[in-house]
Amino acid sequence: MRVITLLTKEGKTRYMLLDHNNEPVQPVLHYLKFKDNSGASRNTLRSFSYHLKLFFEFLEQINKDYRDIGIDEMADFMRWLQNPHQDVKVTPIFPKQPIRKAKTVNIIINTVLGFYDYLMRHEDYSIQLTERLKKQVSGSYKGFKSFLHHINKNKSFTSHILKLKVPKQQPKTLSKDQIALIMNACVNIRDQFLIQLLWESSMRIGEALTLWLEDFEVDARKIHIRDRGELFNLAEIKTVCSPRSIDVSEDLINMYFDYIAQFHTDEVDTNHVFIKLSGENKGQPLEYTDVVALVQRLRDRTGIYFTPHMLRHTSLTELRKAGWRDEHLMNRAGHAHIQTTMQMYIHPSDEDIRKDWENAQERMKINKENKENNE
Repeated sequence: MRVITLLTKEGKTRYMLLDHNNEPVQPVLHYLKFKDNSGASRNTLRSFSYHLKLFFEFLEQINKDYRDIGIDEMADFMRWLQNPHQDVKVTPIFPKQPIRKAKTVNIIINTVLGFYDYLMRHEDYSIQLTERLKKQVSGSYKGFKSFLHHINKNKSFTSHILKLKVPKQQPKTLSKDQIALIMNACVNIRDQFLIQLLWESSMRIGEALTLWLEDFEVDARKIHIRDRGELFNLAEIKTVCSPRSIDVSEDLINMYFDYIAQFHTDEVDTNHVFIKLSGENKGQPLEYTDVVALVQRLRDRTGIYFTPHMLRHTSLTELRKAGWRDEHLMNRAGHAHIQTTMQMYIHPSDEDIRKDWENAQERMKINKENKENNE
């Protein structure tokens, strides 16, 4: 099984799953086409392709047709996803760390269930696997109380019974000193500007790569993130809530001017802000793979492990510590729900909790009588 990349007549990048005979896996081909026509993003289609690749590899190992799968096989698939050997015939003697986190396993399982839901509605598929893996639960499917909770609290929602518990984890962040070291390790103004932008604006790397020159409103010191669909460099914004305007500092605008003056010369035939600086594709829009290579170089130079998304997490966390209101953080992050912002970025560190305790401990003292003196 392997996933190949295709280029459509419209110039869009799409994906196809091939079997061991290099033939398209037809049900997956139809499902991906359906999701594509339904408006799924390129990254989503890519993820679905690799998730279903894992599932069909598992089917090959157990010698089962995708139409003969039931609850027990899906439970075995969940266990297989965590098996370091990725082989149904091999079981570790000693406990080993699962090769995939619980959250990743749940995402893959949901992809497979979505695939079977499509089959159930599209073909004469009598097993109805997705219906058998659902249960009715009272409360809110969102995991938090909504504005109309008092009306909906007695209603039920559908939940999958095949799901791993996901431990709560705080987003990983960087210190300001670490960010300074990373910026100082950059060898050109473009790389410095990109790191400063991600740190200061809290935007996603995909949003940064979609920026055009006209998105910078320099007089107002604003950056406008706009939805332009899938672009030439395969960058696109994440959600319908992503388009927004972000206030930035004068220093960042000055860095933007310096970068544009040095590298956006008359020979550059694109209005993408971030471009390649060398090689045969010099002057073309920067791509995800270029950013991955840049981050790896900066890791090697500084010894600091980081990702572009960690800069976003750090930025929003610092803004929260600075006293930003939840609704302002939600807008800057481009989230659809304020609960997402609160759950992800309102996470005090041990040092924060210690400082708050030191400030509050005087109020916690109780005047007690000294029995020895009274006696």
